[in-house]
Amino acid sequence: MDKLSYDKLSVVIPAYNEGKTLVGVIKEISKLKEIAEIILVNDGSTDDTEKKIVLFRNDTRFVYIKFARNRGKGEALKAGIEKAKNEVVLLIDADLSNITAAKIKKIYMPVLKDEVDVSRGAFRRRRGRVTEYAVKPMMEILFPEIYFEQPISGQICAKKSFLANVKLESKYGVDIGLLFDAIELGQRIIEVDIGRLEHKANDEGTIAEMSKQVLETMIKKAGLIRHKYKLVVFTLDNTLVQKFQIQQIIKKSNLDKLNELKLNLNEEKINFKEFIKKATPLFKDLKMKQMEEMVENLEFVKYAPEVISALKRRKYQVAILSSNFSPIVIPIAKKLGIDLVECVYLENINGKFTGKITERSWERWSPSDLEDSFEKAFLRLTQRAKVKPLETIMVANSPKCIPLFLRAGLAIALRPEDPALKEIADKTISILPEILVIME
Repeated sequence: MDKLSYDKLSVVIPAYNEGKTLVGVIKEISKLKEIAEIILVNDGSTDDTEKKIVLFRNDTRFVYIKFARNRGKGEALKAGIEKAKNEVVLLIDADLSNITAAKIKKIYMPVLKDEVDVSRGAFRRRRGRVTEYAVKPMMEILFPEIYFEQPISGQICAKKSFLANVKLESKYGVDIGLLFDAIELGQRIIEVDIGRLEHKANDEGTIAEMSKQVLETMIKKAGLIRHKYKLVVFTLDNTLVQKFQIQQIIKKSNLDKLNELKLNLNEEKINFKEFIKKATPLFKDLKMKQMEEMVENLEFVKYAPEVISALKRRKYQVAILSSNFSPIVIPIAKKLGIDLVECVYLENINGKFTGKITERSWERWSPSDLEDSFEKAFLRLTQRAKVKPLETIMVANSPKCIPLFLRAGLAIALRPEDPALKEIADKTISILPEILVIME
């Protein structure tokens, strides 16, 4: 298990007339050992909420706050956050009929591990009318590059240092407001799929008021977020896929000689042109289907598929730039849903590789200087995407990408080991979801 940066957290539950579901929510929360504090804020309820919570009065973790009148979700959350003793705070709605301990844990664990600053629960259900007919269309208009599956999700885990320093919107605008505040303040954000989740149904009047308040909040926040980048380019080794995973694919494909040639290339015993000449015949008679099957169980760098998916949903173009050969790169790109690829293409006839490089790839990659070939490949990607280099984000781990970092609008180094790469990078990150914050 990954080491936790925080070993406990507080939970804040705002509740207004949620007596029917509240007990079930608290029971599921109570099962989790990491939760050290359960703060229920009774927002002026007029139902049997007070009677229902008697069950939890003897739980030392249970903290009860009661408002004499209904003041709205924003005020209820504010009171709970101020009361919380822990740095990590989870906000949970009280009207969830099928929430489970496992779903709750899935939301807060990325924050306890300090992989992200804000983790938001995304869930599968038929979207409510507010999300479908109000929030989604307005998101497309105001923030076309930003996409979240559940932009008004109330299941949010974040740091108290962030939550206590933002002005919470009143009532129904609070959840969408928190999302945009997190983006504006550079929080590392991730959406976590927690499966199906059921909220109580609202009447027409409530839905209308909810829509109004959410849209007002979105319009108010519209001036905060502007994008200037259109293309995100990733290298492969140690950026999307761990290098040893590529080596394992090569070994399983009976291409052991390729690893040996790569070692000689890295030690500058041969140049890239010589490497291509000696390596391409090794792929003779290898089938693309065989390579796709090997990639099927490939382990990507943590959160790589989720980050790629989030970028595409936010309307960014995504590309892979690699000096690896197409039998290796293309199946990986396909699995990640990336169509824009620059790599060394080998001839493929009816799904079988001939052991020869395509004529165009030979012309493009044959110069002895790999860095020069890499730079030209980067420029080809920008041309294909119809963007300028300065509208591009380059994400890499290798020093051979330094010329690309100098060309790109934003250069991001993922866990760089090379001092020169770290020095030249605009930003250095330790985990991929940080990209989603930096680029916003």
